[in-house]
Amino acid sequence: MATIDGYYFWVCTKGAERRGKRIGALVAGTGLDPRDFTRPGWRGSAEAMARLVRNVWASLDDEYMGYTARRVRPGSFAFACELALEGASVADGLARAARFYNLLGAGIGTGVRSVPAGLEIEVRFERPALDPDHYFAEFWMIIWHRLACWLAGETISLLSAEFDYPRPDAYFEEFKYLFPCRHRFDGERRRIVMDAHALHAPVRRTAAELEAMLAAAPLDIMTIPASDASVARQVRQFLTRGPDLTLDELAHATGLSPHKLRRLLREEGTTLATIRENVRRDKAMRLLTRGNATVEAIAETLGYAEARSFTRAFRQWTGKSPSAWRAGG
Repeated sequence: MATIDGYYFWVCTKGAERRGKRIGALVAGTGLDPRDFTRPGWRGSAEAMARLVRNVWASLDDEYMGYTARRVRPGSFAFACELALEGASVADGLARAARFYNLLGAGIGTGVRSVPAGLEIEVRFERPALDPDHYFAEFWMIIWHRLACWLAGETISLLSAEFDYPRPDAYFEEFKYLFPCRHRFDGERRRIVMDAHALHAPVRRTAAELEAMLAAAPLDIMTIPASDASVARQVRQFLTRGPDLTLDELAHATGLSPHKLRRLLREEGTTLATIRENVRRDKAMRLLTRGNATVEAIAETLGYAEARSFTRAFRQWTGKSPSAWRAGG
C-alpha cells in the first residue's frame, strides 16, 4: 500500500477550510485523525487521501477544492476523461480534456502543446493567492501526467518540471517522488514536459476501464502513474515480498538482464534504490504502527544486516528513531 506524507493531508483541506468547512466534517468517514497530519514522520495511505479528496469535492460541490474563484462541479473530471478517451493519441486526448476545462473558465488555464523535447503541459492560475501553499497547482500538474500514463497504459517519462515559486524545502523529499525529473524553481511559469512518446502513443483504454477508474477516482489516477505491467511496479511487488532481493535476483524474476532492468527503471523515472527505500519505509511504518515487533525484528524483516542500519535509515526518513516514532514522541 502506497503512503503519502502527512504534509499533503494537512494542506489538502485548506481550500475548504478557508471556505468555512470544518476539518472534522472533512475527515468524517476517512479513518483519519487530523491530529496526525502534523505529527513528525506520520504518513497516511493513498486510499485515505482519495477518500479525503472526495469528501472535499462533496462538501464544496467543487472538484477544484476551493482553490479557485469559481467552482467546477463534480463530474467534470469524468466528462473530461470521456473526451480524452476519444483522442487519436495521448496528446490529442489530453488536448481535448484541456479544451473542455478551459471552456469552463473556472480559474485555471491549461495548455497542451508539442515542444522540441516532447509534450508540454502548462497551467496558469488566474488567482494564485487562493492556493498559497501551491497544493492544488502541484496536484493539478500531477494529474495531467498521471492521466497521460493511464491513457497510454504505460509509463510516459516526465522529463522536467518548472515552477514560478521557490523550492518547497519543507516537503521536497516527498515532492521529488511526485515529480521524478529535473526541476526548475523561481521560473517564469508552471509546466511539465513529458517524453515525446506522449505525442503519438495511442489511447489504449476502454470505456469499461474508464468506468472502473472513475468509480475509484481519484485513487487510481493518484497512485498509478504507470501501467500495471510497468517494470517499476513489478520490482515493487517483488521487493514487497523480499526487500533484500538483489539486482541480479530481480532481473531474473522479471526476465530481464540487470543492465536492461536498470535502464527501464531509469526510463520510468526511478531507480532500484528509490523503490527499495520506499518499500522499506512504508513497510516499516506499517509494522511499527500495527504490531509489537521489536526494532531488531523489523530490521531483519526489511533485509537490514543490523538494527542500527535500519535505525539510521529511519531517522533519515522521519527525523526520529523507530522507537520514538512508534511512541509518537
